[in-house]
Amino acid sequence: MKTNFFITGNRQRGKTTLLNEILETLDRPYDGFITKPFNNYGTVSTYLMEDIATKEYQPISIYKQGQIIGVNETFSDLGVRCLNNALNSKSKLVVMDELGRFEKNNLDFIEKVEELLDSKKIVIAVLKAEPIEYLDRIKARKDGFIYDLNQIHYQDAFDDIISKLKILL
Repeated sequence: MKTNFFITGNRQRGKTTLLNEILETLDRPYDGFITKPFNNYGTVSTYLMEDIATKEYQPISIYKQGQIIGVNETFSDLGVRCLNNALNSKSKLVVMDELGRFEKNNLDFIEKVEELLDSKKIVIAVLKAEPIEYLDRIKARKDGFIYDLNQIHYQDAFDDIISKLKILL
């Protein structure tokens, strides 16, 4: 049975907005993590990861010598703990907003993501629309639905996800 929902698409396509609308409509408890803008440097921003359950947060990217780079320690520390919390929580629903390039070399974090996707939890994950090996592996899973907002209308994706989640939850 498919219990994983993957939302992808280019920047500014409404991936996180769609996720938030789904969560508001469902009005169910959930765990996992969200990413939030942290500091703005003109046309680029850094981000932080926040554990939904504990509200603990750490930066996932920093601005260094004119470029944004990932903070590996955050994924190995807070990221892994956050996903462990979600795996062990009573909530059936888990959110991962978003998976992307900053963590692509953090094998401990990626293993925990895959463990969560293999679990009995219902997972909604926002995926960066980039050719990244571990994201391609996630998109190829047979136990998930992919909603590419470059190819499907926002409202159609919303309606389909809600109808499926209401059956699963």
